[in-house]
Amino acid sequence: MATLTKRGKYWRAQIRRLGYPPQHKTFDTRAEAEAWARAVESEMDRGIFASRVEAERTTLAEALERYKTEICSRKAHPAQEYQRVDRWLREPLAHRYLANLKGADFAQYRDMRRAENTIRLELALVSHRFEMARKEWGMERACSTR
Repeated sequence: MATLTKRGKYWRAQIRRLGYPPQHKTFDTRAEAEAWARAVESEMDRGIFASRVEAERTTLAEALERYKTEICSRKAHPAQEYQRVDRWLREPLAHRYLANLKGADFAQYRDMRRAENTIRLELALVSHRFEMARKEWGMERACSTR
């Protein structure tokens, strides 16, 4: 069962379950806190819970910088990969948290860049970055499916 506490004008929901790391998040309203707690506890009950803490604290820009230092140097043509990463870093989308990114955000980016032929490789780079985050960096839910 989640614990809800009022902290100033905000509500904090905290979940402690055996076998799972403690989860907590702050909300503007009690209803939002309760809804989040029910969703997380439901995932824990069904055994599909994956911590989103890292994805909620990491921006796309930070993840791309990590990708640039750890992965790009091992590519066949690292200079081209560096250019693609730098292109992404100039986008407003790069300043959003990974947990808040949706497929629709990338579709909008794709539509905006459709006139240029470089979009396929730019999207492939971000796709590979999400795979690395999921498989090797422990960010299971690095992009929401909403």
